[in-house]
Amino acid sequence: MKLLLDENFPLPLYHKLRAAGLDVEHIIVLGQRGLPDAIIRQRLASERLLFLTQDTEFADIPEEFLATVIISRVSQNLPIQRRVEIWAKAIEDFLTRKPTGKLFELLDSGEVAACVKREVN
Repeated sequence: MKLLLDENFPLPLYHKLRAAGLDVEHIIVLGQRGLPDAIIRQRLASERLLFLTQDTEFADIPEEFLATVIISRVSQNLPIQRRVEIWAKAIEDFLTRKPTGKLFELLDSGEVAACVKREVN
């Protein structure tokens, strides 16, 4: 499965995943820094890929979208190398397990859990 990393992920994660043999793209490497979320959503609707983001705005993706979204909740105060390790291992585990569902969250522990959509009043 193709991976797409949002621009808010460091390039060392992109390089680590590529070195592990994964098919990965990064918004910055694609030359699309600052791309509006609406354009990213169009891609998520039409492509089977795994999108890793830190933006909770993607928690409302419709069930009919083809992409799967993982929202990282990994603490930004952890050293960058530690975050890269957590993200890389979690992605590799996720791709191995192939859980069902479209929306997940990644915790500091490295666990990827189903994300419950929250109603906005």
